[in-house]
Amino acid sequence: MNSLQKAKELLSSENATLVAFNGDEIYISHARGISPILDKIDENPSFWNGACVADKVIGKAAAMLFSKYRVKEIHALLVSEKALRYLENTAVSITYDSVVPHIINRDKTDMCPMEKCVLYTTDEDEAEKLIRNKRQELMK
Repeated sequence: MNSLQKAKELLSSENATLVAFNGDEIYISHARGISPILDKIDENPSFWNGACVADKVIGKAAAMLFSKYRVKEIHALLVSEKALRYLENTAVSITYDSVVPHIINRDKTDMCPMEKCVLYTTDEDEAEKLIRNKRQELMK
């Protein structure tokens, strides 16, 4: 069983939101939204380089972070068309169960604020700043 298959299996069996393998290191999160990605970036940004990730939801914001930090491959239970379009031009390989036009917010009333904040950028450094600023704003 390869790392991506193990990550997919753990995503389900651990009822996690994100599972990532990089060599012998494993990262499992139950946190929602973009936080699991940003938290690991803050703790150990090099962990993502070459990692295999299974995630419940991948929008464009997550896709841009995964590309910037050089994730090797992703499996998403749900992915947005915007994330797929973005990843087409990167070295990140992605498989998925379902595709939606965009990720919706938790209230199901609008687009996810993280996907919305990176909608019009293709610059990964700018995207990370926008994502971090939006997360700060939402935490207030």
